[in-house]
Amino acid sequence: MVITLLLIVVLMAWGIPNYQNLKARRMVTDFANEMVYSFTQARAEAIRYGTTVEVRPINGDWQNGWDTIAIGVDGAPDIQVAVQDPVDPRLTLNQVGGEDYLQGDVVFNNIGGLDNEKEGQFTLVNNNGDGAERSININLSGSVKVVKP
Repeated sequence: MVITLLLIVVLMAWGIPNYQNLKARRMVTDFANEMVYSFTQARAEAIRYGTTVEVRPINGDWQNGWDTIAIGVDGAPDIQVAVQDPVDPRLTLNQVGGEDYLQGDVVFNNIGGLDNEKEGQFTLVNNNGDGAERSININLSGSVKVVKP
């Protein structure tokens, strides 16, 4: 009986940290997929409405979530397509900036491409320091993909 209990303790000591790492990686992957869905939806709506669609960070910070807005055509009012909830505090979402990447709003034109000369990139990291990280890349044609660094 003591040997059985010892084996259970050893297996739990090995399994719990691995489960926590799996859970952290899964959280990052799930939220990265939500971002891909959100940007893909914005691109599809830009094509559907034949207008510009902007994905804007709430209060200028992507960590607070974002709004997806279809800009009105010929004086029509803007249409709020979707609102994303704030990012889980266990995750950190950053927009990669600089000369090579766009900063601020992500804007899709009426044919679904990015409405500027720069691609978009975001990094999503789990704050537990377990190495769970993803990059969300938006190319000039507007397609979005998740990359594991």
